[in-house]
Amino acid sequence: MFVLVTYDVPAKRTRIYRKLLRKHLEHIQYSVFYGDITEGQLVTIQNEIQNILDSDDSVYIFESNISASVECTVLGDADEPGSKFT
Repeated sequence: MFVLVTYDVPAKRTRIYRKLLRKHLEHIQYSVFYGDITEGQLVTIQNEIQNILDSDDSVYIFESNISASVECTVLGDADEPGSKFT
């Protein structure tokens, strides 16, 4: 399944989310991560987020069961997915 995860958290907490999400997904832009994962991995991610979630944190998880139907168009001064962050 394809997932796209974004977060909006206080600056002092971004490192926590970045570290958690990099274990499972590709880091495409500051607070945006994506990847093809299993349903079990998604549940793991959701549980880990629940464990660190503070009242000021917002996390959005978009998912699609058919990753082949998700297209990515890169416009402007942006790198292709997979080439920017490690």
